[in-house]
Amino acid sequence: MGKNISIGIGVSAKPDAYAAGKEAALASLKGLPKTPTITYIFFAGDYDPYALSKGLKDALPRSEFVGGSADSVFHNEKILSKGVVAVSLYSEYLHVGVASVENASKAPRKLAKKAIMDALGKVPIDKYVDPYLMFTRMKESSVRWMVKLPSFFITLLTRGIRLPVMGDEKEIIRGISEVTGLQVPIWGGSFGTDGMNVLLGKPYDIWMLHSGKVMKDGLIVLFNTTSLLYSQSMQNGCAPTKKTGFVSKVSNGGFVVEEISNQNVVDWYANQLGVKRDAFLKDVRILTQLNPLGVPDLFGGFIIRGGGIPMGKGLAYVAPLSEGWPVYVMEGDAKHLLTASDRIKDDIANYMQTADKPALALTTLCVTRKIVLQKDTGKEIAKLRKNLGTKDVAGFVCFGETGSRPGQQAMFEHVTLNVFNLYDKLMTKMD
Repeated sequence: MGKNISIGIGVSAKPDAYAAGKEAALASLKGLPKTPTITYIFFAGDYDPYALSKGLKDALPRSEFVGGSADSVFHNEKILSKGVVAVSLYSEYLHVGVASVENASKAPRKLAKKAIMDALGKVPIDKYVDPYLMFTRMKESSVRWMVKLPSFFITLLTRGIRLPVMGDEKEIIRGISEVTGLQVPIWGGSFGTDGMNVLLGKPYDIWMLHSGKVMKDGLIVLFNTTSLLYSQSMQNGCAPTKKTGFVSKVSNGGFVVEEISNQNVVDWYANQLGVKRDAFLKDVRILTQLNPLGVPDLFGGFIIRGGGIPMGKGLAYVAPLSEGWPVYVMEGDAKHLLTASDRIKDDIANYMQTADKPALALTTLCVTRKIVLQKDTGKEIAKLRKNLGTKDVAGFVCFGETGSRPGQQAMFEHVTLNVFNLYDKLMTKMD
């Protein structure tokens, strides 16, 4: 139990959904002095979501919990393809408003605006204590830190791609930003299922949970106000080659790329990789994961689009691309991906300028990374934990990541390692 925040993490691999949910949730309560401020639930495997939700509700009858299904879940180097991870947080310095909506894909931008407004309205503010904390921060810490690190952030949990229905993350972020502005930090990820279901074209469902409510097409938004120190970053580790082009034709809102440099995308890709068209199509999913597309950003990095899936006249991606974008063929093998946590360490060290180590690193790790890394996925999490110097890394293998590098706008990305750190230290203690 920390001085300013208490963190409990429970893990269960029981085969029964009700028992697994209840065991993980109860284990996460150990060591917490009071009812959790919020509990995050990540689960993987063929669990009955309704039975799982009931087990969670019985274990957490008076507290909010949010979560959903994933390819895999993890706590430190323990990665489960079937299991439940529960992360419970309690702090007097963290207040959370939670809102969720079903059928989010019908009007994602509109419903995102509604969800963030509802979440803002549910933040439990103490009209005496919280203004005092803000006054103390202004009195004891520099104005630089008040500008650099806002006293609030958003957690965004979305439904990932479920072919033939694409994800709506870009529109959801846009809707939220129209309410809160562009500079509010956002962290989260898209829930999913076993990644092989997508690669093999098998049918699947994606489940989301909110305090007893079970959703198949959901959206969960948490607005957090805090006096706790926090940090975040996301990196992919991919390296650009000299093979370049530009997106010349897209369809389905940019989710399907039909042409690059005025060539059919399959022909262009095969030419760049030096393989025949038939050979490329035979191994298209792994080839586009190991050699993803990279779009240059404004800060010298690259936004990645990997794992192209044949659809219609082109390749479908988890996140959209726009006509006119320059693209590079990137090197995305395990050697390069494993450099991501080194870059995250440098990002956070340069921005935060503190020797303090996180008490917890909430993490979303792209399913493409797991497919490429295979047995080295645990190595990546271990390396991240060592680089951050934290006791606990917990999260899920996702279908897309929402986040940013320190101080930058939130974006929906792919093939990234995405981290949000909470510290057992108050913002008022920053020089």
